[in-house]
Amino acid sequence: MRTLAVAALLLATAFGAPAAARAAEPTVSVTVEPTRIAVGDRVRLVLEVEHDAGASVAWPEAEGLAPFEVLERRVDEPRVEGGRAVSRAELVLTAFELGDLELPALAVEVIAADGGVAALDAEAPPITVTSVGLDEGGDIRAIKGPLDVPLNVLALWPWLAAVLALAGAAFWLWRRPRRAVADGVGVPAAPPRPPHERAYEALRRLEAERLPERGEIKAFHVRASDVVRAYVEGRFGVEALEMTTAEVVDGLRRRGAADEVVADLRRLLERCDLVKFAKDRPVLERCREVVPAARGLVDRTRPAAPAQEAAPDAGAAPAEAGAA
Repeated sequence: MRTLAVAALLLATAFGAPAAARAAEPTVSVTVEPTRIAVGDRVRLVLEVEHDAGASVAWPEAEGLAPFEVLERRVDEPRVEGGRAVSRAELVLTAFELGDLELPALAVEVIAADGGVAALDAEAPPITVTSVGLDEGGDIRAIKGPLDVPLNVLALWPWLAAVLALAGAAFWLWRRPRRAVADGVGVPAAPPRPPHERAYEALRRLEAERLPERGEIKAFHVRASDVVRAYVEGRFGVEALEMTTAEVVDGLRRRGAADEVVADLRRLLERCDLVKFAKDRPVLERCREVVPAARGLVDRTRPAAPAQEAAPDAGAAPAEAGAA
């Protein structure tokens, strides 16, 4: 019996110590939900690291997760059980690109009490981003042939009368300027208003409507984004109304816009995109910052006034500031 006990003790010493050493090594797990979203929706990513109670965790930087953008970041206090601890970090992400997007490897470092560092790589599953409003549940239907419409002259008569009336109106409008010029009373058309004047007027109207105070947060940010995009299109020749925010930013850089202006414009448009697509609902104070930010962009990028107009423009500046 004594021989068997000694043998059991030797086996436990031989095989138990490596197992305990392995148990002491830190481990990391990743949870992502959901893995399929519409563009602008939110994704919840949770990192959990199990380590010795005396160790600490250095979490990855939130800025290195492109093409995803980090909306929220939270690190919980470690949960200690015995000699082990579980540290937890949660990130809320979103994306504005379509397709199967890969998250970069998340580098987590566990710093032991003696100063040793263990590097862990957390691999996250890919996330599928689809277009808003895409209907993938419908059945594929067969192509139908052309619809036979019976020809009825009485049914076509109202349409023919409308076409004749439109043609007559178009002819009258075409002939009117020619006759005015022939009579010597032609008046040259007024030049189009500069983009910055149209932007100032649109921002004043938007501010006067007080949409955030009435609870229309999304409508307010959609209107503000359209005003800024229309100004960029008229001022820089970038088709901003038909582009994503990233494409607008690239277009401005190609036009030689200042880096500070490009960065401020990107922040403003991304704030509006979060409300439009990600269902973000900022507080009233944050909403009131949008129009002044847009007006500041127009102020910094509008064309410089000619020397002879310096005095009138100097008097108009306080009026703009008061409107803000």
